Amino acid sequence: MDEFDLIRKYLVPISSIESQFLSNDGAVFKPKNKIDYVVSTDTIVEKIHFKGNESPDLIAKKALRTNLSDLAAMGADPEFYSLSISLPRKKAKSFIKNFAKGLKEDQNKYKIKLLGGDLTGSSGLITITINIIGTVPRGKSISRSKSMANDLLYVTGILGLSHIGLLNLDKNDNKYTKAKLKYYLPQPRLNFSASVRNFVTSMIDISDGLIQDCKHLAKMSNLEFVINLENLPISNIDLLSYEERLNSALIGGDDYELLFT
Repeated sequence: MDEFDLIRKYLVPISSIESQFLSNDGAVFKPKNKIDYVVSTDTIVEKIHFKGNESPDLIAKKALRTNLSDLAAMGADPEFYSLSISLPRKKAKSFIKNFAKGLKEDQNKYKIKLLGGDLTGSSGLITITINIIGTVPRGKSISRSKSMANDLLYVTGILGLSHIGLLNLDKNDNKYTKAKLKYYLPQPRLNFSASVRNFVTSMIDISDGLIQDCKHLAKMSNLEFVINLENLPISNIDLLSYEERLNSALIGGDDYELLFT
């Protein structure tokens, strides 16, 4: 089964009418009135962003959700995405079948449509690139650069769980279950971001770790920041010391929670 057969069998059924069911080189959709479009692109690579031995449906969901989190960081609602996958040909059939299953489930969950993309062979590792398009009411997108002096810093969720999950993937203790799930399946905070876009001054999703992403917000607004460690929401996994849990919250990546002012 070649790449065209795989596309016809597994990706065409989950494509949208705007994609013309992947029959042409591009998609066509009509812009909406009084709407701004938010466009973002992100790539995940085997051995760097995922192990490669996960079920392909989990990999699909992680790839899509990390991009959805970029939309959430700007207060946007998901609309469309395009997808490019490069993977070894010997893995192609078994991988794409379950990968498409994961995509379909999250397309329904997050109400987003597939526009098209590309499927190619690779010499070794799997690489997945998603270009995502969201919408936001005219003039209401949130940037990283409009923080003001004396703004308060807020975060959604518990920080450091994804990093703890990554470090303990081979542990069988069920106390790590929530952390491992956070690593495998991030939860983009789309509903929350839409609910606060009229009130926040700046926002970013935490992908590089709290400290690093605080630096991004502060630099873009020419400000400094202070973190009250006593108020920081960190994991309560009692198998780890306070210092380990705090360190994961401060510098561990891939939480995909929102940091905002």
